[in-house]
Order: sequence, then structure tokens, then C-alpha cells
Amino acid sequence: MDLSLSELQEMAARQQQQIEHNQQLLLAREQRLKYLKQQELKQQQTSHDSLRLKRLKEHIEQQELKHLRLKTLQNQINQQRSSNSTLGLF
Repeated sequence: MDLSLSELQEMAARQQQQIEHNQQLLLAREQRLKYLKQQELKQQQTSHDSLRLKRLKEHIEQQELKHLRLKTLQNQINQQRSSNSTLGLF
């Protein structure tokens, strides 16, 4: 089966078109992969930030509880001092 020069040229042209089409598909897939990786990084950062924010909120709550306990103790101390000074007056 001998092919003529024009048939070989047509075959080469079709193969070249197929190569160019495959290159475009590859480029599109690479861009999609890059986009997906960026989205994954953003999601990981968001998850990390959410976790960090949750921990900070928990820490704030703990600090507020400590502050409330200290205020309560300070009030008790003040009341005890007041009672002691009242007893000292009599």
C-alpha cells in the first residue's frame, strides 16, 4: 500500500491538528488542576483560620471565666473586710 505524496501530506496535517488539539486539552487540564490546587489551598487556609478562631474564642471564654471568679473573690474579700472593720468599731 503505497501512499501518494498528497495523501501523506494530508495525513501529516491531520496528525498536526490532532497534536495541536491535544496540546490545547493538556493546557486546559493543567489550568484546571492549578485552579483546583489553589482552591484546595484556600480551603485549607480557611479551615486553619476557623480552627484558630475557635481556639481563640475558647481561650477568651476561659479568660472571662477566670476574670469573673477573680471579681467574685475580690467582692468576697471586700465584704469580709467591711465586716471585720464593722466588728472592730463595736
